[in-house]
Amino acid sequence: MPEFTNAQLIVILQKSARRINRKLCLTGTDNQIVIDTTTGDITPDNDEDLKDLVLLQAECLITQRSFTEFLSADSASAGVMVKDGEQTVDTRSGGSSRANLLGSDSPANPCAELAEGLNAEKLKRMMGPGGGGSLIY
Repeated sequence: MPEFTNAQLIVILQKSARRINRKLCLTGTDNQIVIDTTTGDITPDNDEDLKDLVLLQAECLITQRSFTEFLSADSASAGVMVKDGEQTVDTRSGGSSRANLLGSDSPANPCAELAEGLNAEKLKRMMGPGGGGSLIY
């Protein structure tokens, strides 16, 4: 698992906020998500659903980075397949298992949970007060 400094985690949170703002068309609105880099506060602070989406986006980014590092060529954990005649030793199953998880709709996959949360937030905004039935996609 990769290790992160506080500065790197702040950058991930900022990137997550930008992505959620873009995905929900919040940029330039009163509901735009802003990360205070000194305190770590997420605004608007009255919308727990938006905060959760930012944190899920960050978790998704971290999971994807972890998977990429896991499979990097210099990673001993990436596994290898060695064939010698009819004998085969294959230690790549860890990478395959992680790839299957990241590509699945499993609740253990933060990226799938994020996609589900974004769809729920879009629907809430469409049906809620002031939504006017306009769908964001």
